[in-house]
Amino acid sequence: MRNNIFWGILIITLFAYPTQSFAQDYDYYDELEYRKWRVTLIGPISTNGTRTTDFTAKRSINLLGGYHGALDGWEVGLLYNGTKYYSAGLQIAGITNFTRGTMEGFNIAGLANVSNKTMAGLQVAGVLNYSNSNIEGLQATMGINMSRRSTSGLQAAGIANISGNDIEGLQAAGIINASKGDISGLQAAGVMNIAKDNVEGLQASGILNFAGDDLSGMQATFGANIALGDIEGLFASGAFNFSRGDASGLLFSGGINVAQNIEGLSIAGVGNFAKDLMGVQSAPVNFSQTATGVQIGILNIAKEFEGVPLGVLSIYGNGRKNIDVRFSDGGFTDFSLTTGTHRVYNMAMFGVNSLLDRDVYRIGFAVGLEKNIQDSFEKLESTTLFVNQEFSAHHVFEGDFDKTLNMMYSYKYLVGNRFGNGLSLYGGPSVNMQVSRVTGSDDYSWYSVWSPSRKGREYQFWVGFTIGVRMFKQMNLPLLEDDWDRLEGRWDW
Repeated sequence: MRNNIFWGILIITLFAYPTQSFAQDYDYYDELEYRKWRVTLIGPISTNGTRTTDFTAKRSINLLGGYHGALDGWEVGLLYNGTKYYSAGLQIAGITNFTRGTMEGFNIAGLANVSNKTMAGLQVAGVLNYSNSNIEGLQATMGINMSRRSTSGLQAAGIANISGNDIEGLQAAGIINASKGDISGLQAAGVMNIAKDNVEGLQASGILNFAGDDLSGMQATFGANIALGDIEGLFASGAFNFSRGDASGLLFSGGINVAQNIEGLSIAGVGNFAKDLMGVQSAPVNFSQTATGVQIGILNIAKEFEGVPLGVLSIYGNGRKNIDVRFSDGGFTDFSLTTGTHRVYNMAMFGVNSLLDRDVYRIGFAVGLEKNIQDSFEKLESTTLFVNQEFSAHHVFEGDFDKTLNMMYSYKYLVGNRFGNGLSLYGGPSVNMQVSRVTGSDDYSWYSVWSPSRKGREYQFWVGFTIGVRMFKQMNLPLLEDDWDRLEGRWDW
């Protein structure tokens, strides 16, 4: 019963807001009669008689509710306060305040504040604040704030903030912020932020941030960030970042980053996907059609790539795809798939020790740099001699795969010669370290120059050797200095 009475009063007070045109007759302001005080019971029952819309007042008391010409001071009402032309000052009502003209001051209502024209000041309501024009100031409610046009200032709502045009300032809502125009400032919501056009500033939400055009600033969410234009700044999300245009800046995601072109840093927990990359991609899977920079991941893929790949497999249309077979001290024979660029390569390796009387295996990866022989020895000029500097890490296990700590790390300096473009032989010294918790693993090497132990770990250090053969397409490389100058020219420093 109480709820029915409550909503009945609300409907009556809202319909008490006359339905004729919202247009203001500013020339009529000078014809309004001024009263210092007015008291109104309801509607036309007041100290101003029945012509309530012909008066303005400095102080106005509406015992139930009043509708007057204007306000130049303060007004209180048990149910509602309303003005036909403007309200300049403070309105306080138990249910609703409404004005057709400029609101310069305060609107405070238990249920709703409604302003037809520019609102400059503060609106505080329990359920709804509505401005048919611009807002310059503050709207605060437990329910919904609505501005039909631009908002300059602060909107704070328990449920939603909605702006029909641009926003300059702050929107903070428990569920959703929405702007039909541009945003210059901050949107913060528990669920989602939506901007139809550009965003210059910050969007922060629990699930979704959306910009219908360009973003210059920051989007941060636990869910997804989406920009249908270009982005310049920071994209940070727990699941998904998407830009239909170019991305220039930083992209961080626990899931996937997707952009047409990326210039900057793109880090993801699952994958990075871009048509063109100029910068750094880091994720388990990195994919670009063309890329210049650095790719760090388990799987790196590009049609054309120039730069540094760091991964287990780096497959490029213009890169290397080799098979290496090598033998190293201690008796390990390794088979590897060697990918990457012809300058920087990655190796995915599997090895077996054929000299021990038990089954000993190892898996690992390596990253290496290939140079023309003249880069290391200036007086040697050759189109077929090369130098490989390589770092590798292997996990060793016996019999079935075992995760117990048993690692071998090596730095190799290898000199080789190409025979045509499909075969090369190489060999050279290595510096090695073994870290193990496995008993009896000290015979993986033939000797040790130092064998300390600490906190249950056994260490071995030794100098060894590696010899190997590399098969399938290879190429002669220019001097490092010339290659660096060529790459430098592709960047806009």
